[in-house]
This record gives sequence, structure tokens and C-alpha cells, in this order.
Amino acid sequence: MAAPYNFETQPSWLRNLVLSVNKQAAWNAALADAALTLRQRFDGGAVMERTITRRSDKDYAGKGTSFATNGQITTYDTKFDSFKAELSDQLAGYALAFLMGTDTVTGTAAPYTHTFTFDESTRTAIPTTIYAEDTEDLKYKCPDMCIDSLTLTISEIGAIMAEMAMVGTGYQVAGAMTDVPAPSTDTYLLGSDAALSFGPVGGPASFIGRHMKTTLKLENQLVVHKAPGGGLYGLFVRKGSPKFSIATTIAAKDTDDVYDVFTNDTACAFTLTVNSGAAAQLIVSIPQTHLKTTKIGTDGDMIVWNIEADETTCYQAAGVPPISIQVLNSVPAYLAVPA
Repeated sequence: MAAPYNFETQPSWLRNLVLSVNKQAAWNAALADAALTLRQRFDGGAVMERTITRRSDKDYAGKGTSFATNGQITTYDTKFDSFKAELSDQLAGYALAFLMGTDTVTGTAAPYTHTFTFDESTRTAIPTTIYAEDTEDLKYKCPDMCIDSLTLTISEIGAIMAEMAMVGTGYQVAGAMTDVPAPSTDTYLLGSDAALSFGPVGGPASFIGRHMKTTLKLENQLVVHKAPGGGLYGLFVRKGSPKFSIATTIAAKDTDDVYDVFTNDTACAFTLTVNSGAAAQLIVSIPQTHLKTTKIGTDGDMIVWNIEADETTCYQAAGVPPISIQVLNSVPAYLAVPA
């Protein structure tokens, strides 16, 4: 056999992902290169997946064979559902803005305070464009990408971990950016900086030292809208009812302050403040929660409580959203349409 058989292998660490703080002006219209400014560090195993759905006559009679004799493409879909990264100040703002939909900004200079809440004024998701370089030759934009879910895992040491899933309408635009931006200068939000306050409304207490771990998940229940006449791509992406859940592990102590609020269905306030710098903060606020589950467990030989709540037990009271999240960073605004 002829030789040689060598080729240029493609290492995963050379892959690139570039995000934008901007939303698209219209569906099916990718953002320009100038709007793609955030080069994101990410788990190199994450893959932008473009799937093709086809029809064929395989299951029909009258063709003289059990095999298909014709077929065609009926739709394209895009999804990016294996994204994992350490949570930086910029990524926190990006993910929460495009998932929750409402960004109220205060401050005239950095650090800016972004307060994110679920936008219930529309069922239409917010489209943005991502750019990816998977190999030396495979480089492309995917417009119409919308964030479906975000999971934040806060442990005792290291950076908070973020897992994000996005869906799109199936469009993909081949070609390289003129200039890929330099990697962002990031400040990471650390679990060791996370301070939990929890307890009955009006009198929550600090749980520093006893707070062991928290997982927060937010969801949009996105559906790609397809209809006759729309061609092979989705027309837009629509939202379902917003969902969220919080799961926290707390070390038990000699006097109970966890199981009692569960059995009495006591309304509690939950605030988790992560302060990793003047322009790198995250504050999760649930003003009124009733615990959905409370389970006893162990961490080694230490007794712990595993408590959970979600959108069915965290109530909107007096017009105050059941969950809001603040991010302090150096980004002036998210969700704007580029000029």
C-alpha cells in the first residue's frame, strides 16, 4: 500500500467559540462580525450539532423492494446542548440575559449592575448568533440561537460551573470571521465566595460554614416554530412557561432550623451572594420559597439536609418576581440590537 499515511490532527483546544452581547435585529439574519466580541473558554468536547431530518418511501408498498427508492431532506435543526464552562462575570451576564429575557441595568460606569428576571411579556425567545471554529477548515456562524436552559453548580472550592443548552432554527452560514477576538479577560465567580442566607421571611440567617453545595437550574422550555410554507428551517423559536429549581445541601446542627420550616410550610427567603470582586458578583434572590422536599443524608459521617424548591413552591408576592438574579460586571448592556 502507498505511503505515507500521516495527516494534520486537529486538537480540541484549538477550537474557538465566539459570542455576542447583542441580539439579532431579525430572525434568520446573522449578526455581523463586529458584534461578535466575546471569545469564550469552554469544554472542548462541546459540539454544535446540526441535524437533518429526511423522508423516504421505505415503509410504503408498491415499490417492489423493502428498501427505500427515494428520499429528500425535510428540515434542518441546530442545537448546542453540551456547553460547559467555568462561570466568569461576563458569561454569567450573557447566559442569564438571553435566557431570562429582561436586563435592568443600573450604573453609569463599571461595575454595572444587571438585574435579570423572566420576561413574561412575550412567548418569543431572543435570537443571537454564535461563531464556531471546529477544525482548521470548518468555521461557521449559527444565527437564531436561543438559550433553553442553564445550570449553575456551586461547590465549596473552585469556579462555579455552568452548563448551557441552546437551540436554533437550523441555519448555518459557512465561512471564517475576518478577525477572531482575543480571549476575554475573565474574573471567575468562585464557590468559596458564595454566602447563603436562608430562613423565615423577615428573619433569614447566615449559613456560611453549613452551606455545602447548591445547584440552580433555569429553563425556557423552548420549541422551534415550524409551519407550512416556512421551508426547511424554523421560522422562529418560542418559549414555554419558565421553570427554575434550586437544590441546596446544608449541614445539620444540634438545634433544628431546616426540618421545622419544611413541616410547617414556612415561607422562607433564600439569598445566595457570590462576591469575587467589585465587578464580579452574582446574587440569587428568592424572596418567598416553601420547601418542596427535605431529605436527610450524610457527607462522610456528617449529617446533612438536602432541600429543594422550584417554581411551584416559590411564589410571586406583591408583584415581586419569584426569582431574580443580579450580576455585577463591566459589560454596559446585553440584548441590544447592534447599531
